[in-house]
Amino acid sequence: MKMKKLLTLLLAVLLLAGCAGNQPGTFEAGKNTFLLNGKPFVVKAAEVHYPRIPREYWEHRIEMCKALGMNTLCLYVFWNLHEETPGKYDFTGNKDIAAFCKLAQKHGMYVIVRPGPYVCAEWEMGGLLGGC
Repeated sequence: MKMKKLLTLLLAVLLLAGCAGNQPGTFEAGKNTFLLNGKPFVVKAAEVHYPRIPREYWEHRIEMCKALGMNTLCLYVFWNLHEETPGKYDFTGNKDIAAFCKLAQKHGMYVIVRPGPYVCAEWEMGGLLGGC
């Protein structure tokens, strides 16, 4: 599958997974605020690196973020993890980003997805800034 086609498919799955009850909605910039379905919305986001968390703990981590008052999860798509061999993609097991997004949806969380190839350098610098 070509990269553009794969990204389009992945983003379509993620957008569907992020819609509450799979109903279409709107998200836009209003005057001094974001608007979600026409109502003011404050993004309260936690950074979660799904492939760095064992899959059996994903739901617990999502619940912890929700308990802290977060309404959104931010996550990178670690492209070097999903395409270890050029042209061969893996979205299974701990790499199943769609399953992670569906768990977020189950708990009423929104997801901001940032496809690779770039991931912030805090991890490449030895994890100096912490993380999941």
